[in-house]
Amino acid sequence: MVGGGMMIRLIDVVLILLFGFISISEVSDKTDIHLPTSKLTPIQPPAQEEVVIVGITLDGRYRLRSGRLYLDTTQQLQQYLFQLTEKAASLGSNFRVRVRPHRDTPIRYTMQVAAICDKLHIPKGIDVKKVDK
Repeated sequence: MVGGGMMIRLIDVVLILLFGFISISEVSDKTDIHLPTSKLTPIQPPAQEEVVIVGITLDGRYRLRSGRLYLDTTQQLQQYLFQLTEKAASLGSNFRVRVRPHRDTPIRYTMQVAAICDKLHIPKGIDVKKVDK
């Protein structure tokens, strides 16, 4: 009993000393880190990529430029995207297509836009909404 009480008192003394040292020590948030450098890799600006949003209405019309341009057929859309591809190639830039169909639009219109993008080798993404049942 006497030996057990002595051990508890020694632990108390050690903990008091530990917290004392922690409280008087200086904690610095600043660290001196030197990042590696390279003289062989040229600095290039990040690639600028334009995103062309193709909205699809309920009746299958294609909405572009925030609703300022409507195209009625897939042929018109293909011609428009082909012109954008040529313009981007001449400027040395890239673009991708985001397809945003109305939630009640038949899937065939969305797949037609995807097929046009595949034919013209344009990266694409299709916006969908997850519905919980």
